[in-house]
Amino acid sequence: MAKRVLFGWELGKGNGHLRPFLPLLHALADEGWEVGIAQHNTAVASRELAAAGWPVFQSPVCMNEFSGISPDPANHVEIYLGAGFAHAETLLGLVNAWRALFRTFQPDLVIGNYAPSLMLAAHASGIPAIRIGSGFATPPHEGRAPLIRPWSPGIDARLDRADAQALRTANAVLREFGLPPVPSLAAALDGDATLLTTLPVLDPFHPRPPGHEHVGPLPQYRASGEVGEPPEIFASLLMEQPHADAALKALAASGLRAWAYVPDATPDWCARISTPALRVSDRPFDVPAALASCRVVACYGGHNLVLSALLAGRPLLLLPGTADQRLVAGKVAAIGAGLAVGREEKPARVAAALKRLLQEAAFTEAARRFQESQPADVGSRALARAVAACQAAASPSPVSLKVVRS
Repeated sequence: MAKRVLFGWELGKGNGHLRPFLPLLHALADEGWEVGIAQHNTAVASRELAAAGWPVFQSPVCMNEFSGISPDPANHVEIYLGAGFAHAETLLGLVNAWRALFRTFQPDLVIGNYAPSLMLAAHASGIPAIRIGSGFATPPHEGRAPLIRPWSPGIDARLDRADAQALRTANAVLREFGLPPVPSLAAALDGDATLLTTLPVLDPFHPRPPGHEHVGPLPQYRASGEVGEPPEIFASLLMEQPHADAALKALAASGLRAWAYVPDATPDWCARISTPALRVSDRPFDVPAALASCRVVACYGGHNLVLSALLAGRPLLLLPGTADQRLVAGKVAAIGAGLAVGREEKPARVAAALKRLLQEAAFTEAARRFQESQPADVGSRALARAVAACQAAASPSPVSLKVVRS
């Protein structure tokens, strides 16, 4: 009988929580697994999932708001508090919803991306589970969760209270199912393995505890996209992100052929601001084709596009807005492969940074050094390791797989 795997994504926005992992799910399907998807946003990759014929479920989502939680979380545990871990009845509702989904799909393995209540539900149900994702979306849970914002006075006591509250809530839920308490969030939320589809140089929480493995980036999922004469600049922007308007104006002013993917824009708006040299679209472009030809990539700092650009040897103009994007931008700047313009900086800095990236060879040289530091088959190696880890988790063997640690 075929094994079943449920991939669940609970927190976060955008394509990066599902689309990068489609090669793994297709590989498992090729091995005979039945695949199901539970998504925070069912609009993501909807065409690809429909073509694959996999059942798609809406992930349980916390709809409550809680007082006494910082609106600017300093680490992932504070994020979890706002997502249900602040209140036992709320978290129990989420776990029960996941367990009902388990009864419907009957998975032999759960794969969670940024999905703490899913991992807790798998623990409570005795279902093997694996966490997978970028460094930010797959944080360490042993000890205090690392900061995602700069340290500030008095924050240590606040974070200690957050840890205690989240653990107390998780254990209250486990008691509802007659299960013993866990000593730490790691025991309930880390599952059987943590697979990091990134490289240590881009992992904001490196070095990692035992059991966390940098498998590396999976092969790029090549979705059908708009094509045309290859661009010299490729941009992926969101109008809700800082400096998107300034970036589009800088692309137009550069005089170079450019593609700009803006998924939160309307087709009419894209048509109005496009020029013969600048193609703006709310539909995806052929990203591998763009990366093969462009000189610079402009984006807000999403991990997967950043890593794909670096593996193609392309320097980056980064316009980070969220904590994870700022952490990625800092890593890229540290290796000299890009420039970041923060939301607090003047919009004119965007055009100046783009000009530097196009004119100063050092940025491209740094990106190419990164590219050359990785084996050509890095994607196929990562995919093979991830498939093996899934097979091992679902079919425990007395001979454990060797964990390759960075």
